[in-house]
Amino acid sequence: MKRIITALIAFIAASPLLSLAQTPDKIANEAYVLIRMVNKFHVEPRDVNDRFSEDVFKGMLDKTDEGKIFFSKGDIGRLSKYMTAIDDEIKQRKTGYLTLFINIYQQRLKQADSLVGEIGKKPFDFYAIEKLTAAEDTTYAASAMAIQAKLYKKLKLEALDELTDDMPENFKSFAPARQKKYIDSAGPASQTKVVLSLKRKIGSILQNPYGLVTYTGNIYCETIASCFDPHTEFFPPEEKETFESELGKQPFIFGFRIKPGKNGGVVIENLEPGSPAFKSGKLNKGDKFISLQWDGSQAVDVSDMTIDDFTELLGQSNHKKALFTMKKTEGPVVQVSLEKEQATGGDDDDRVKSFVLKGENSVGYIYLPAFYEDWETTNEGLNGCANDVGREIIKLKKENINGLILDLRYNGGGSMQEATDLAGVFIDAGPVAQVKGKDAKVHTLKDVNRGTLWDGPMVILVNGYSASASELVAGTLQDYNRAVIIGGTTYGKATVQVVLPMDTTVTPENFGEKHTENNLKLTVSKLYRVNGSSAQFKGVKPDIILPDLLDAYITKEADEPNALKPTAIDANKYYVPYTFLPIKTLKESVQTEIDTGKYFNWVRNEIVKSKQKTGAKDISLNLKDVLAAIGREGNYADSVALFAKPSKKFIVKNNQYEMSRLQADDNLKQLNEEFIRQAAADAYIGIAYDVLAKLKTQ
Repeated sequence: MKRIITALIAFIAASPLLSLAQTPDKIANEAYVLIRMVNKFHVEPRDVNDRFSEDVFKGMLDKTDEGKIFFSKGDIGRLSKYMTAIDDEIKQRKTGYLTLFINIYQQRLKQADSLVGEIGKKPFDFYAIEKLTAAEDTTYAASAMAIQAKLYKKLKLEALDELTDDMPENFKSFAPARQKKYIDSAGPASQTKVVLSLKRKIGSILQNPYGLVTYTGNIYCETIASCFDPHTEFFPPEEKETFESELGKQPFIFGFRIKPGKNGGVVIENLEPGSPAFKSGKLNKGDKFISLQWDGSQAVDVSDMTIDDFTELLGQSNHKKALFTMKKTEGPVVQVSLEKEQATGGDDDDRVKSFVLKGENSVGYIYLPAFYEDWETTNEGLNGCANDVGREIIKLKKENINGLILDLRYNGGGSMQEATDLAGVFIDAGPVAQVKGKDAKVHTLKDVNRGTLWDGPMVILVNGYSASASELVAGTLQDYNRAVIIGGTTYGKATVQVVLPMDTTVTPENFGEKHTENNLKLTVSKLYRVNGSSAQFKGVKPDIILPDLLDAYITKEADEPNALKPTAIDANKYYVPYTFLPIKTLKESVQTEIDTGKYFNWVRNEIVKSKQKTGAKDISLNLKDVLAAIGREGNYADSVALFAKPSKKFIVKNNQYEMSRLQADDNLKQLNEEFIRQAAADAYIGIAYDVLAKLKTQ
């Protein structure tokens, strides 16, 4: 069987398995096997001791009650006797902690469901002088009454968010009587929406298709795995299957795109040709979802559900049939039973795209969303991302481009083999990266093919979400002086994972032959650049740093509590870089634009403001205070739109091959037009274009 190693995940092909209801004893055994697997294969296994127990204890509470709205202080006290004993529970396959946790969790979910129902009966007064204090928000309530008060405040806060999000832009200019009339009308709808949303979430846990014990047991094993490092994960069957399908860009789909309905709820935006939804013959654009019922489960009312909640509901199964009740655009209600199928072409949003930036220079632009690989066909690599990028380069070369931009922003990684192959597209044969596991031996990832597909001027765009395989490509081409890296410092993940069956007898030689119900994605190696350094923690630092809005909002690998520390090894002795690029000159040529550009200054200000928001603070639940705060902070979308003006340096065009494909599909044409609009106004692409113009003249 083909063995696949990736920078994010390596998986084994196996027949789909359905999750089975579990018992505490079975879960305890899985936890025991999990730590034995970690000790056997993990690159740096941590000790399973009292400190480990404390991390699992906290992790379980965070994963099941992040908002601290279910458990009480008394519950935490009852559970605390296991705070430093969970390691012993795991090693001895005991179920005391797990059984107690499940019993308390079930009681508190039922209690919360009842309390939320009571809260929904009395209309919120959005003008009342109330606040959610920092102390309330960050601690567990002492009693059922206190839990109800906290739930009320949390729900009111969410309702205020809903209310202000949908509010007319000129609401503040309304006369007081008109404002009150609007709130009296829209307020109850916002309240109902958030109350029903929370009740659905609670219900989906209590009525989980595989039972609350299995649901909580999976969280228990997932928490234990995550305490070794952020990328070691426990995989119940469907999670593993979903990971594999996403890596191959062949996800399980019903085949409809969705969007918010004008009057709430979710409607069909369009249908994927050949998909289950398309083949049913009963669904059309604009149809509204009324309810969804998985086989063996109760029907769920989705008529006023948010996009996020509905998407989460759709993701509960890859193999069960779902009965959809739909309201047609012309009025009648119909029912259609659908079962997911694997997409054959993948979502167009996840596909490699290429464009031509036409100005004084003719520059090729390639957008790569992920490092997917062709693992389901015998034509190895034929449909992987490296080959797809190669095809786009061939098309762009026929457009007489004299520079190339490879956009790896928001690309979270994927196949390490594809990353190795992609780096080889731009360099001659040689080492690409280095990998080191538990032993002292260092393995070299090589580009074995002589020659390059593109040897001209090149820029790679990265940001804080560029991770793993993206960092491999960016780091390699930076070390070889092959490309100018532009953007924000990358995420900082330089570890390698494999997915193994939960079987302690597994070996690297036989793991593809063993199949178990659950699996473990395990960090088995560290990844190093050809110069011996590592992107772990610190990421890849661009040659030309641009303000990155993600710095205001996201955490990176270095922020993860259990992330592995970076180390260094010797440079690969066969690594021979090309001639140095004139980085200093290139940086100076665009520095004025970076320093004075309105968009970049706005981003810098957003980053500064985000760093000033430290610590928990009291939150007002009064509508006037909320509107005043929004006024002070400004509207994010409006701020972005203010600077999103098409570049005067170039226009964005499709290559001639893409034009013919778009003519056959109005939906693709619409998506393409939106992508072009965004690319034309993208300040980062503008800087990359200027750098390539300068690089061409060097």
